[in-house]
Amino acid sequence: MTDDQPRQRDESAGPPPGEAEAYAPPPPSPDPAALPAHAVPATPLGETSRCLRCGTENRPGIAFCRECGQRLVAPGAASGATRPTTPLGMTACPRCGTHNRADGSFCANCGASLRGVAPPVAGVSQPATQPGRAVLGPVVLLIAAIGILVAWLLPFAGDAGSLFDRAFGAPGGYGVAFWTDYGSLGHGIAGDAYFGLAAPAPILAGLLAALAAVGIVRGSPGMGQRVALIVSLAWGVGLAIGFVIVEFLGGPAGDLLVTLRAMSPGGIIFLLAGLIVLIGAVTRLARA
Repeated sequence: MTDDQPRQRDESAGPPPGEAEAYAPPPPSPDPAALPAHAVPATPLGETSRCLRCGTENRPGIAFCRECGQRLVAPGAASGATRPTTPLGMTACPRCGTHNRADGSFCANCGASLRGVAPPVAGVSQPATQPGRAVLGPVVLLIAAIGILVAWLLPFAGDAGSLFDRAFGAPGGYGVAFWTDYGSLGHGIAGDAYFGLAAPAPILAGLLAALAAVGIVRGSPGMGQRVALIVSLAWGVGLAIGFVIVEFLGGPAGDLLVTLRAMSPGGIIFLLAGLIVLIGAVTRLARA
């Protein structure tokens, strides 16, 4: 057979394939959840955030695919995911709080599952978080205020009369000018300081009552309340220290029973009220 003669087809090889037989359909798309995770780029993605695992297009800069949870950014790389100002149509991540699209299955910032997290409904306002109110501290301060007033009405050190009788008793009461009776207790500077803190005790009681009322309304004390609490704390502790120095250590010599009998009822209540002021003021300052 020469080269210019047409070649004859071998009949034993069968008929030539038809057009339909030569076409092979593409394989079905695999389930994204069943695919293994792909390698993560070493740097954050730029203008595109196409998932290498399931092919979903994501917003540029997010760290995890919103469809299958595949990491799109290398661990430790900064994520450019932003939090919209409005939560409508978005779903808040239960782990990090990032707002994601409502149709996403995984958080774009931390990769947490969003399945089962219901997005907020438009037109329904979310309840605002109410600031906590203090109860224990104001109640303790109110008890201390009552104790201070009771001590001011009971017999105090120096004579049998109360501080109220010395201030407004007739004749010779000093009224609101409590400093005119300095030196009546003796004991030098300690006695003067003790009387100087005890005589104007109604002022401390009013301050404590005001702090208790404000504390019930506002749980965390502001700057003005802190200053008033520190003043009350120093005043109450001063009353307690003055009682120990003047009436306990400076009392009549003898056994303990004689010393206890010489203590004034007002001084004892001032001691207890001062300790209560200490507890209440520290409790309130702890919430600052």
